[in-house]
Amino acid sequence: MIAASPSSIGRYLVGTFVLSTVIAAAITAFGSHRHGFGTNFIYSQCIGVVTYASMDLPRRLLWPQGVPSMVPMMGLVLVAAPVGWFGGSFIASILLGDPWAPGRMGLDTVLGFLALTAGAALVACFYFWTRERLMASERGAAEARLRLLQAQIEPHFLFNTLANLQALIDVDPARAQVMLRHLDGYLRATLATTRNDWDTLAGEMALLRSYLEILTIRMGPRLAYELDLPAGLETAKVPPMLLQPLVENAIRHGLEPKVDGGIVRVSAKEDGSSLILTVEDTGHGLGTSVEAGTGVGLAHVKERLAAVYGSGAKMEIGEQPGGGVRITLRVPLQR
Repeated sequence: MIAASPSSIGRYLVGTFVLSTVIAAAITAFGSHRHGFGTNFIYSQCIGVVTYASMDLPRRLLWPQGVPSMVPMMGLVLVAAPVGWFGGSFIASILLGDPWAPGRMGLDTVLGFLALTAGAALVACFYFWTRERLMASERGAAEARLRLLQAQIEPHFLFNTLANLQALIDVDPARAQVMLRHLDGYLRATLATTRNDWDTLAGEMALLRSYLEILTIRMGPRLAYELDLPAGLETAKVPPMLLQPLVENAIRHGLEPKVDGGIVRVSAKEDGSSLILTVEDTGHGLGTSVEAGTGVGLAHVKERLAAVYGSGAKMEIGEQPGGGVRITLRVPLQR
């Protein structure tokens, strides 16, 4: 999906600024008109920005979910070039206090500037189109790797749960029925969420609750959990099943090997334009678990954050003062 993020728009505007500056310098050096570099710079920047807006805004409105093919993009260029040149030169004339009279330039001059604007727009369009195609391809490859990682994580939980369920059927049928009910709810929720690109934080917490309820039946009083979702963050958007690998790591490597078990806490809070998600436990600290981890869970989360948010997300891992591990995710807050 191509999102109109401030970072992508900023990159395109920087590229437009650089290309417009080069054009202004070339016109000043090789042009036959009377304007100096300062005037040409202002005209070139105004024309460049209006041309960019005339291409990019319709593109994002017409194809919000992906990158269009090159043919419609070239069509946008042919429309944006005259709009950009006439609109940009009009704005520049107002800024400079010059009379706007393109008719006095002569038809050949106007056509030359239109051709220059169209050529520059085609170069920029091809560059950004190629870049976005590459980014879309990389996102597809990252999503394929993430699905493989998810497939590696799920069997451990399912096999252990089914083995526990089989044992409970004979010795405690009532608890077996409760576990089966939670497992059914968990699997249904998992199937629904993994079909979507996003889940609400309320849905993520509900999924974790079903998951943790199953584990509390397996571990008994050795496992306690707390889920803290403040009012107002229920509709916050997160990638589906983002937190479960962290919770599974906390229990598998921190609490299960500990004789008296402990507590796993999952909390969320708003910090300006960021959403802070925390998973912490009171189990064994980093490097002290008797069961060595493979790193699959953390790799899954790191790749997920990079694929979805790029550099806009951070993950911090640290020791708890009283023992255990705290993992904090900072992601853009989206509703």
